[in-house]
Amino acid sequence: MILRNKQADDFIKNPSDDIQGILLHGQDSGLINFRTKALVSHYIPNKNDPFLLSTINSTQLNDDPGLLADELDTFALTNDKRVILLDLSSDLKKEQVDCIIESKSQSILIINAGELKTSSPSRKAFESDKNFIVIPCYNSSNIDIMALLNNKLKDRDLTMQKDAKDLIVASLGNDYGNTTSEIEKILNQHQSGDEISKSEVESIIVSSSNIIVTDLVDTVFEKKTKSISRLYHSVIDEFNPAQILIITSNHVIKLMELLAEKDDLNIPNKQVIENTKPPIFFKRHPSLLKQLNTWNRGTLSDIIEILSETTIETRKNNDLSVELTERCLLKISSLKN
Repeated sequence: MILRNKQADDFIKNPSDDIQGILLHGQDSGLINFRTKALVSHYIPNKNDPFLLSTINSTQLNDDPGLLADELDTFALTNDKRVILLDLSSDLKKEQVDCIIESKSQSILIINAGELKTSSPSRKAFESDKNFIVIPCYNSSNIDIMALLNNKLKDRDLTMQKDAKDLIVASLGNDYGNTTSEIEKILNQHQSGDEISKSEVESIIVSSSNIIVTDLVDTVFEKKTKSISRLYHSVIDEFNPAQILIITSNHVIKLMELLAEKDDLNIPNKQVIENTKPPIFFKRHPSLLKQLNTWNRGTLSDIIEILSETTIETRKNNDLSVELTERCLLKISSLKN
């Protein structure tokens, strides 16, 4: 059974005990981790009992073919619910899925996976089985982020100017954990009854880590190829390769939107940048102007393909993801229009 959006949120708040397992999958690792922790906390309120939670990763599963069956057959020593957490870096094999489906385990199985294709053995089996819950965890939309922000403002009796909200929505969303952390960071600076302005949001959300990753992206698209590797190795301390690829892809899409708006309205690049909603941080305007003067929509479409191919390669070769991502950025910067 698949649960999406509000159904998924409601289930996470009040999970059922009358199920065999839960599969969480998708692009947003922060949301997957948040929901996984919430589920584990529900099913194991007694954190002091190490025998109630068994965590297994993909390497352990593949090195010991009998491990999964042994864990599924293990009973808790008390009347408390026992949880098996599968923390996967690759999809389950068909025989492993069959083992789970056929077992009548008394434990709750929580499967923490990344992106899974519709042809995935796990998805195909669990989506059609009433004893399992499947929860997709995709990157938050602008509507999702706005709803999250408004709920948190209401909880704290705070208000926020519209352009400040727009800035938050434009800046966040690739990772649920990062999104909630940044929103909390902003709200923690204020007391009940305060109204939060755009300038106050800018001073917090444009942190050193955000600045350095936007500097990297701008360096790539200003074609300053010689500076990329130095910046990249500074950024990799704060952001993983998957996040950098997502941020870069979002930037390409933004450039394409700006160029399309320029053509549709027949206005200069400078005016396009100044008019864009939600607003672009003013210190980036000169760089964006250079980029719009450098790239065309055809080449940017090719770059989307390059980023997509690199994303697939990094998932297949996780140990090489840092090198593959750096190589991708260098390749993009060296492209000719």
